[in-house]
Amino acid sequence: MELTTMIGQRICTGFTGTEVTDEIRDLVKKHKVGNILLFSRNVVNFDQLRTLCKDLSDLILSETGLPPFIMIDEECGAVSRIGHLAGDTPCAGALGSTGDPENARTVGRIIGKRLRAAGINLNLAPVLDCLSQPRSTVMGNRCFSESPDEVARFGKAYIEGIRESGILSCGKHFPGHGDTAVDSHFALPVVDKSLPALEQTELVSFREAIRTGLESIMTAHIVFPALDPDLPATISPRIQQGLLRQRLGFEGLVISDGMEMQAMQNLFPLPEGVFRALQAGIDIVLVCHEPNQAAAACERVLAAVEQGKMAPEDLEEHFSRIQRFKQALPSPGSKEDFSDPLDRKLSSEIMDRAVRVLHAPNGSPLPEVNQDTLFWARSSRRASPAMDSSTLNAAAYAAARIGSTLVFTGTEPLPESRPATAVFFLEKGDHLQDDLAEASRLASLGTQTILVGLDTAFVLESAPPNTWHIAAWQYQTLALDAVLRMLKQRGAEQ
Repeated sequence: MELTTMIGQRICTGFTGTEVTDEIRDLVKKHKVGNILLFSRNVVNFDQLRTLCKDLSDLILSETGLPPFIMIDEECGAVSRIGHLAGDTPCAGALGSTGDPENARTVGRIIGKRLRAAGINLNLAPVLDCLSQPRSTVMGNRCFSESPDEVARFGKAYIEGIRESGILSCGKHFPGHGDTAVDSHFALPVVDKSLPALEQTELVSFREAIRTGLESIMTAHIVFPALDPDLPATISPRIQQGLLRQRLGFEGLVISDGMEMQAMQNLFPLPEGVFRALQAGIDIVLVCHEPNQAAAACERVLAAVEQGKMAPEDLEEHFSRIQRFKQALPSPGSKEDFSDPLDRKLSSEIMDRAVRVLHAPNGSPLPEVNQDTLFWARSSRRASPAMDSSTLNAAAYAAARIGSTLVFTGTEPLPESRPATAVFFLEKGDHLQDDLAEASRLASLGTQTILVGLDTAFVLESAPPNTWHIAAWQYQTLALDAVLRMLKQRGAEQ
């Protein structure tokens, strides 16, 4: 097998555009790059997405002899590239809060159907990280639970749901990203736990997923001194080969996290980082944004092979593993599976089970909301590097559906007349304590005050006891609608 082809199979690139670009065409023809990663920037509508995936598949198959892995981050909840087209799904934290793994299986099946209909065959999900630092803003509601056993149960169900739809899954971020407050998009985290401690927390879900037959695992750009004091997991042979392959017995594909992330860029230029990741045992590296960087990485690896720094036999071993999975890829599904109204209904029903009242003053029922209710939120949902941007304003959205004209978004002075009821939509961030203080002040004046925790329920930990606390889990209309249904239902019952 030609060296260029074997190297190209180990590279996955992203790009900017909604159709096959000349840059991608040249990259595939010259360097035989065999895999593509899609983002929201590549998506306009279903027909365009399906055409794009078919064109990419035809191009790569004709140039390399193998179909591509067409990958996407479609976890559930806010980390979604196609939810705006097909309908939002409950996030992992919401699924975990229901206590029933069958809900994760259902959401996995829904997402799998959508991806297969579009021509996408490998989903970079689920997140198998245990939320060991519940107050961390890095992973938050992307994790199923802070309990290792619950993460294992829900992760297993999600994987099985995806598989039932004919899509490959990728558990991430090995060995675990849930015990750090540092985001690897910006810096290199360190998790200073012993191996026995990792075995009891972070590794529980990955071990169970491997037993379930998980097809691929994504590595974390994190240093684990107990496993390797010098190198982050992505470029550590001790972690990739010693722990994952030998100790855990994983035989599937190992995929890197994005190599442009600062945790790696602060260590090496991208082509060198790609070479070191492949040398450590990664099967496929992700170059998420720049095809020219993917080309430079291919050239760096080819030079290393020619200089005797990487054995052709090593390339052949990884190529054979990739080939084995590609030969079993299914054909795309039908358009009807992409935006099935029943799937939207199921997502809403699961979200209703996830949203719950965590605290009520003296056990009292939720107060009625009406056109005089004050709704409070910051101006829009805050984006993170793992999420696509959004301008959803929770207060304005809720007020429009209740029929209220009294809306406060955190940037205007409070009305002179004290409202009978106020609803605060809270999210993690610099203004949380200020918002809690304002809610406490209103409640002390006699306003019936409801606090809704978005992103994570832990924003309610220090909420005043004379207010109602509701966990909504995510800053999306799917969750806001579930909260409003709860408020309307409770009001109607009184």
